[in-house]
Order: sequence, then structure tokens, then C-alpha cells
Amino acid sequence: MPDLLKGPYLQWPTADGVTVMWETAECGVGEVEWFETESVHAGLSGAARTIEASRSMVEEDKPRRIHRVRIDGLESGIDYHYRVVGDTALHPVRVAPSRDTPFSFCVTSETGGYGDDDFNTRIFEQIARSRPDILIVAGDAVRNGTDYEDWERYFFGPAREVLHNTPFYLCPGNHEENADWFNQFTDFPEPGNYYGFDYGNAHFTALDSTRLVDYVDGGPVATPELDATSAQRSFFRRELEEAGADSLWRFAFYHYPPYVSGDYEVPQMRELGTDVDAAGVDIVFNSHTIVYERSHPIRDGRLDTEDGTIYIVAGGAGAKPDWFHPKRAWHTAQAQAIPHFVHVTIAGPTLELQAVDLDGRVFDHLRLRK
Repeated sequence: MPDLLKGPYLQWPTADGVTVMWETAECGVGEVEWFETESVHAGLSGAARTIEASRSMVEEDKPRRIHRVRIDGLESGIDYHYRVVGDTALHPVRVAPSRDTPFSFCVTSETGGYGDDDFNTRIFEQIARSRPDILIVAGDAVRNGTDYEDWERYFFGPAREVLHNTPFYLCPGNHEENADWFNQFTDFPEPGNYYGFDYGNAHFTALDSTRLVDYVDGGPVATPELDATSAQRSFFRRELEEAGADSLWRFAFYHYPPYVSGDYEVPQMRELGTDVDAAGVDIVFNSHTIVYERSHPIRDGRLDTEDGTIYIVAGGAGAKPDWFHPKRAWHTAQAQAIPHFVHVTIAGPTLELQAVDLDGRVFDHLRLRK
């Protein structure tokens, strides 16, 4: 196998399959093999035993440098091992859980927007210790999305160990710069920059806020795509109303924050509040402002402790305390300017959320129950 440059990493898990992606230095036909496993009582490594006799294999249809291989026919609740043929390393993989199975996910961002190599390494080390099922990245994974090298330095490099076994979902930030590398390194359904998916008893919707709001002379300005009749807004409503209709929990994530008591708040994004309110979205995750901030529950642009949506700015892999305004806004429930990630655990009608710093300390906690 040609030299492995990125990955392997996981994309788009469903109830019966997952996509394996990787990049090689030269073109070749990619092959992936996978195995069932059995638990080991005391192997002292935490790893399951690979059942070699269960081997299956699939290969690509033509040579590529950036490889996408779909593994189908898997079962929810079963642990598998996979590897790229030609590489010796085996990695664990699971598909999406059933609706009655607890799961967890982590949220981070700004690995490129802030761009501190040490922070990025430590953030992903802490995320690995949390062992989430999936990872949400709320934009600005890279410094300059048109720069090929940035994707390795700021994201795929420091996150390598996490991404071997944790599918990630990325929404575009301004630093991705609408670059084609975003589409080449991910496997989201068309159009790729916005999408929705089910996971367990939750539904997630990702939007491309950089197409909804543009920056003109240093300030945010709504684009025609923010109009209620645009393709992306229509998709958002349809996703929230239909795709998430059977999900107990509903989340959205997009880069530009409608609510933050600091610089780079984008109030134009509050236009989405009508869609968010109508669908009863539980939490919206944003970034752009490189801080952590959790809002009070908000509905119709005001405090609503019964039916409101919580907005969380998870500007994770950095800290800009000087971006905070002198006082909190009316919507601010908790705010800190420290490098962090967010860990969310869902067990049926219960949600536990923790904001965690670089040293693994929890500095904010939220519990919701339906």
C-alpha cells in the first residue's frame, strides 16, 4: 500500500454500515477488511479479540488517493474491527445505535481558527479519554481551508487517534473558506455543506452558516440564502419537522452564533429562531467566538425556561477572554474563555452535558430530562 497520509477515519455511520476513508501518497485501489470480535475478560489492554474466521473484505472500483470504502451489513450493538489492507493496525468500529441505546458525543471547534498546536493535541487527548461515539466539529477545523497542509496540521494530525474509531461531523466555518478539500475529506450526502442524520434517539442537523451570512467591510450581512424560501432554509425546516419527528432529542449545529456576550456575535442568525422554535430543538451548538458560553433557554427571542432552546458557543480549541463584553448579556447563563470541549451523554429521556477543559476538569454542567 502507498504511504498512508491521513486516517483511516470513519464517516457517516448508519444502523447497518459506515464509511472508511483515508488518503495515500499515490493512487491505488483501496481495500478494507473487517471482523467480528469477542470480549476478553482480562486482556490488560481493553481490546476485544478479533475473530479471524469472520473476515469480510470490500474494495474500491478504481484507483484513488483519497479513498472511500463503504462497509455494509453490520449490526447495531456489535463491536467490529477494521483495517485498511496493507496497514497492520486494527481499529474498533460500531454502527449507529438503536433508539433505546444510550450514547455520547463530543463537540469542539476552532482547531484552525485559533491554531495552537499544543491546545489541539491536548483537546483531542481529552476527547479520547471521554470515549464518545461521535464527534461534532462546529467549524474552523483548519486555518485556511484552501491550504492542503492545514487539514493535516490542524485537524487530521492531532485528531488521528480519535478519528480512527470516532466518526466526525463537520459544518463549514469561515476558515474552511468553502474550499473543495472540505468535500474531498468528508462523506456527507449532497450538497455536503448542510445535512441531517439520526443517531440513537436523537436527530442532528448541520447548516452552512457561511452561506447564510457574508462579511462585508468587517461586519455580518444576511445573504439571500438566509431567506425563508431558500434551499438551505427549506431543508432546515424539512429536516426538523420530518426527519427528526421520531427523535426524542433534537440538535442543530452551525458556525455563526446568534447569541454570545462577546465579539463576533452574528444577530442575523436569530432569523433561524422561528424554525428552531417550531421544531422544539433542544440545543444549538455554535462557534466563531473563541470562548465557551451557554445560554438560558430562549424562545421567540426571549427567556423561556419551559420551552426554550439552549444555545452553546463551543469555541473549543482556544481562548479569547478579551473578546468578552464587559458584562454578560441577558441570555448568558455561563461563560468562560478557556480551551475546552463539550461532552454530552444521552440515556433515554436524560441528557447530561459537561464542559471540560484541557486538564479534564469539568467547569460547567447541565442536566435535562424529558
